[in-house]
Amino acid sequence: MPHLLVINPNTTAQVSEHVDALVRDEAGSAIDVRTVTASFGFRYISSRAAVAIAAHAVLDTAAQAISEGEKPDAILIACFGDPGLAALKEMTGLPVVGFAEAGILAAASEEGSFLIATRGEVWCEMLIELVRRLDLTSRVSGVFSIGDPDGEPSVIAESLSEQARASGASRVVLGGAGLIPSLPRIIEACTVPILDPHRAAVRKAIGLARLGQPTLPDDMGGYTIGLSPSLNNALSRPV
Repeated sequence: MPHLLVINPNTTAQVSEHVDALVRDEAGSAIDVRTVTASFGFRYISSRAAVAIAAHAVLDTAAQAISEGEKPDAILIACFGDPGLAALKEMTGLPVVGFAEAGILAAASEEGSFLIATRGEVWCEMLIELVRRLDLTSRVSGVFSIGDPDGEPSVIAESLSEQARASGASRVVLGGAGLIPSLPRIIEACTVPILDPHRAAVRKAIGLARLGQPTLPDDMGGYTIGLSPSLNNALSRPV
């Protein structure tokens, strides 16, 4: 049975529980799923410093799981910002999927422009940078912060509808692991279609896990000092 490793880059166990439930809902009984929470870092990732630390935590968490005998066919980074995605691909040689990239690419596969929405202005800046790296600037009508993610779903939905209409967007990509519990109600109340990037990412990760086509990890180019034993083992290779 294909095995999917899901990593929550923040340290909030409740977020991991919501993510795990969503992944299992999509995977059913056809995929073996294990969800793990970062052992260090921030409870909520809301700054560039927190993203950098989360990327380290993602690498460390994956290395620890693999050192304990985990044999994933793909890895899902459960954060709408994908900290450490490219580095984790490099380190493991495995397919790695993140909420943000997968959701944006899924929206871009449909006709028309789309609006990206999430929590916090710093995340908006980083998502704009991701859109540029993906060469999709012409397809994105804007990147919008919803403010309080714990607000009333109908109020968030109304705000998203107004922003989408004002920008000419055909749909909205609304992301953030903390939004997963309230997202169905926001989708139901919104007058503009909302693409769920979390489910899009899960489906993509499941598809890649089923393919079972890992590559050889890249040579990291030397030895490390001061890292955890599992991450040191994963990264330290002779030059």
